[in-house]
Amino acid sequence: MKYDVLLVHAPSVYDFRDRDDILFAYLSNSDSVHVSPIFEMPPVGILALQQHIQNQGLTVDFFNIASQMLRHPDFSVEEFFENAPADFMGVDLHWLPHTHGALELMKLYKKIHPNAKTMVGGIASTFYHDELIRYPQVDYVVRGYDTLMPVERLVKSGNDPKVLAEIPNLSWKDAGEVRNNAMTYAPAVYSAAVDWGKVFSGDRKGMTPYNLVIPQAGCEYNCKWCGGSRYFFSKYMGLEKGRPARMQKSPEALRQELLSISGANTGRHTVTMIDFWHEYPALFDMAADVFLDDKIKSVHFSLHRLPTIEKGKRMGMPVNAVIELSPDSHDFEVSKASGRGKYTMEQMEAFIDALLEDVYSFEIYYMLGLPGQTVENIRGTVQYCEHLLQKYKGKNVTPYICPMLPFLDPGSEIYDNPEQFGYTIFHKSLEAHRQALTQLNWKDRLNYETKWMTREQLVDISYEAVRALTLLKKQYGFLPKAFANSIVALIDRTTDLLKEIGEFQAMPDGPEKQALDPIIRGKIREYNRDQLKTVRSQQRPIDMGFAAQQWFDTEEAFAKVMPQLVGAGD
Repeated sequence: MKYDVLLVHAPSVYDFRDRDDILFAYLSNSDSVHVSPIFEMPPVGILALQQHIQNQGLTVDFFNIASQMLRHPDFSVEEFFENAPADFMGVDLHWLPHTHGALELMKLYKKIHPNAKTMVGGIASTFYHDELIRYPQVDYVVRGYDTLMPVERLVKSGNDPKVLAEIPNLSWKDAGEVRNNAMTYAPAVYSAAVDWGKVFSGDRKGMTPYNLVIPQAGCEYNCKWCGGSRYFFSKYMGLEKGRPARMQKSPEALRQELLSISGANTGRHTVTMIDFWHEYPALFDMAADVFLDDKIKSVHFSLHRLPTIEKGKRMGMPVNAVIELSPDSHDFEVSKASGRGKYTMEQMEAFIDALLEDVYSFEIYYMLGLPGQTVENIRGTVQYCEHLLQKYKGKNVTPYICPMLPFLDPGSEIYDNPEQFGYTIFHKSLEAHRQALTQLNWKDRLNYETKWMTREQLVDISYEAVRALTLLKKQYGFLPKAFANSIVALIDRTTDLLKEIGEFQAMPDGPEKQALDPIIRGKIREYNRDQLKTVRSQQRPIDMGFAAQQWFDTEEAFAKVMPQLVGAGD
């Protein structure tokens, strides 16, 4: 089958199934999102891009290669690529942890189909575009936050240099010379809406109906560690001076996206609404009644500041409404230094207290790796979490502690000005991050440390804090004993193995180290096999394997190309 455009999502490390020199350790992917260390969840915008290209009358499909490799260990990427020729192969490099996998997929595809053109886009691609375009396997980098129009023009360009020179936001090569077209496409209305009815078409038996709706690009807030902040969008996304660094979907487009979820014939859905749409009455009013549809089981509202109690009650109207709060730290001074600091813990508790009868549950997220945080300060966060667990015992109010891993976002204010904020940056180029992803010990993958904590301390306190919080959740009845014990056992197994790896790495080269090498590799291989059989997180600690499909699994697409794929189309 020949495609006009093949869109793919890469694993963090392309050959992860064959590696016994990298430990894919529990917590090394932060554990704040329900994905494995392979980062198999793509940015949702790639679905909007697929649908936009399809609406232009072109042949396109999206293939989640990371997910397919996890779900089916015998799946051959090479064989799939051989059976899926295309004029353009597009890869998302939105988040930096995909650097190794994205570059390797493009290299492999160009080897199999040397006449195909490769294109890549996303936040990380935009930041590193000038370095990225110089890799021989990269033909085009599409920069910016809304790439539907530039990609459309690119795939219709015929690769004509005269046409390419007129496409905004495009980095490309003209007879080997790098050209960076001006960043002139920065629309005020965010167009990347998804028709979820198309995503869930076909046979989706056994699917977990969980959706991610992003009502805007950019952010009005300026969290110092974030690559999606106002600082980043103002500096790197081509916005004119004085423009707000937030581009919303139109109320009508947001409503249609939500209606496409409620109309999908896959059971009752859980919808996560990201960012600040609730702060704008036109968006909120346009969407609120859709949440009352009986096909919507649960709605998650991710909030960065506390709305009014009245607005909170309106959020509580949907069945099983979940409010996610991210104060970053219990310490208001640390929270302010990180760019949050919008409310104190006393204000947060008052907000929760007023809505306990209206909201199904509250999830509270604290982060490790912030300015001013020390080991003792983080232990103080654990103690505050115990206070919350005591106060809200028997209620659905659950705190989480998530390390900032594996990277501080390049292009964030801290990354650009590390000394000012007390940070040291270890990986400054895209290539350095690519190489870091293949380091044996994940402390060496971290691209930062602070003047308050070394990389080793960040790793150690991450395990200590999550372990302590897990035991507290068991103590106060927030986690069943079996689940809590399994997490603690995994943490202990991981820290023991990391200690053993550290001791091995510190050994001088010689016969003793050489003899120990295959033993260490065997332990890593056994650990990775167990770790990559499943995906679990603090949010969902149940070991469910990969039995249920997620919204980002694309087995039906794979089956169209290769019906013989193991498990595809079952």
